[in-house]
Amino acid sequence: MANPLPRACKSLNDLNVGDTLRLPYSISDGDVQKFAELSGDFNPAHFNEDYAKGTVFKTRIAHGMISVAKFSGIFGMDMPGLGAIWGGQKLTFLAPVFLDQPYTAVAQVKEKGEKNVVFSCWVEDKEGKHMLEGEGVLYPIPQKVKDKMVADGTLGSLVA
Repeated sequence: MANPLPRACKSLNDLNVGDTLRLPYSISDGDVQKFAELSGDFNPAHFNEDYAKGTVFKTRIAHGMISVAKFSGIFGMDMPGLGAIWGGQKLTFLAPVFLDQPYTAVAQVKEKGEKNVVFSCWVEDKEGKHMLEGEGVLYPIPQKVKDKMVADGTLGSLVA
């Protein structure tokens, strides 16, 4: 099976302050297991319900970085999409993310620089409470690179 293609290829010119992308998601037990295998973080707060009952959260919680990883999908696939480089991220965890609950990762263009874009990033629950907040710095595909790809016909084969 082929990997999915990016759904967008936005240059700095294609992005405007206020542009927003919302990605609904939930985190399953399987997601937690896969992330632990990748990261090496098998903290019982993520795996052991008996242990978790004794914590401030009273139940298992997902790794916070799973929610942060949702922004990698947003930035690499949708906004800006193809050609984007994630240059930096500041974030603060505000509340836990629980398994099998609905959340939304939100990325919004905050400001545009000469070569980069600053995104406000947050994750919210179904009531709108923020679980994490931060800012990401992205370097979208340069316009001249995108223009060349359009001219030579290669862009269409790289974007869904």
